[in-house]
Amino acid sequence: MQQKFSLQRILSLLKKSNIVSKIEIISIDEIAGRSVYRIRCSLIPSKYKLEVKFIKTEREFIYSYQLFTDKPIIRWDNAPHYPDIRTYPHHFHDRNGNVIESDLKGIVIDDLNIILCSIKKMLR
Repeated sequence: MQQKFSLQRILSLLKKSNIVSKIEIISIDEIAGRSVYRIRCSLIPSKYKLEVKFIKTEREFIYSYQLFTDKPIIRWDNAPHYPDIRTYPHHFHDRNGNVIESDLKGIVIDDLNIILCSIKKMLR
């Protein structure tokens, strides 16, 4: 699914979240036909971090949202390596290492809202 991508809208949504305490742009690499963005957020409580990664080309949009401390905890992504999952290529890696269906669709602002809400519930 191709979509209009707005780094400013993403940063604005993260800034408005009451679980995000700090936003760090790790990298922005924009060259002809390909863009890569990595953003790391410190969360409340402070031991948690969220890393957001997007790769956008003329033909595809790849994402990854990973919650971690000193090690990975959970991750949503759409790397095309679980074709048997109903929501393929969208999938979720849970705390126990299971890979299951995901509610994400590859629509950045909608998906980021889902992720922030899910993390907020988990951290309560």
